[in-house]
Amino acid sequence: MQLTNLALTLAAAFSMANAYAISGDGVNCRTGPSTNDAVVTSYPKGTDVKITCQTHGENVKGSTIWDKTSDGCYVTDYYVKTGSSSMVTGECGGGSSGGGTSSYNGKISRKEIISRGEFWVSRHIPYSMNAEYPDPQGREYRTDCSGFVSMALHANSPGYNTVSLPEIAKAISWDDLQPGDFVGTLGPGTGGAAGHVTLFHSWADSSKKEYNTLECRGTYGCVAYKRAVGWKDGSFTAKPYRYIRVVD
Repeated sequence: MQLTNLALTLAAAFSMANAYAISGDGVNCRTGPSTNDAVVTSYPKGTDVKITCQTHGENVKGSTIWDKTSDGCYVTDYYVKTGSSSMVTGECGGGSSGGGTSSYNGKISRKEIISRGEFWVSRHIPYSMNAEYPDPQGREYRTDCSGFVSMALHANSPGYNTVSLPEIAKAISWDDLQPGDFVGTLGPGTGGAAGHVTLFHSWADSSKKEYNTLECRGTYGCVAYKRAVGWKDGSFTAKPYRYIRVVD
């Protein structure tokens, strides 16, 4: 009987090893690591939650870490008492490793461009025109739209901007688009928030009227998205481009 009680005590202690208290009132747990994702449940202050893995997402009061709980949803780490401002467990699975064989500013395959783009998208990197985040090799790039595309291309760090990106590309037709090409409102007059650029992932369907993107956009961060051919940004119309060092 004593052995049974001891075993139960040890099992209970082990089950709570990765459990941490919620520090805020009514903290929402969401389907993804951002406040744009749907709420699954809410935790009262003091609730112990078990963290199964962690990932990066929307910046909440200075923290980009989000904790996936045993309820299968994500809660911002800012309101979880882990005792650390860094990750305390492994990263959530399913993220791209961004692996490849290209060198900095060297030739790169389309497959690797997409993999590098997914490296940030799978981690839900928050959008910022000033902040930087590492690529798979640890080199820092700006976490805005053009910094993201520069990172995916393994081009200059911390990244070209929407005005200068055409310097390393050639204009192509919409029909000629392939995975790893990019589409944007680029060139003179598109500096700051006046321009935008996306990575072409694939056509949405056989009509080729819409395409699937990888991009870093506004409050959404780095995400997969869908856009119509010829989308506009202010007075500028998006056009397709091909990186000069891509290997077909």
